[in-house]
Amino acid sequence: MPRTKEKENYRARLKAVGLRHTLPRERILSFLDRKNVHPTPEELYQGLKKRGYDIGLSTVYLNLHVLREHGLIYEFKDPKGYTRYDGYNEPHVHMVCTSCGKVEDLLLKNLPELDLEPALKAAAERTGWALEGFRLEFRGKCPNCQG
Repeated sequence: MPRTKEKENYRARLKAVGLRHTLPRERILSFLDRKNVHPTPEELYQGLKKRGYDIGLSTVYLNLHVLREHGLIYEFKDPKGYTRYDGYNEPHVHMVCTSCGKVEDLLLKNLPELDLEPALKAAAERTGWALEGFRLEFRGKCPNCQG
């Protein structure tokens, strides 16, 4: 169960986007709010059940949809076509294994030579778009699949 400070953080994040706080939303955000966690809805459901939470699979799906629509989590397809979710808020790049489908986070602060803000600004100026951010994915083979 999230500690009081973490609970207030989730409560504030939900309120900031106009959502009311519920235990399923808090628990889903808490589960996804970690580095290198990119579950499918079923994996998330199983993970919450293992933590002892009484939650239904339909509740997981419903809340994933609501949280994604409000920008609190990110939804993406892995190389095998599975829908996965990411709630980690630090700026990061996904490294995706094209062989096994593993997804790993690489923090942008660990890649100072990869400053994408100038590229984002230049793209906005050239296109007239009001760009708000970016998602970047590196694809290749993880260490376990290179052999």
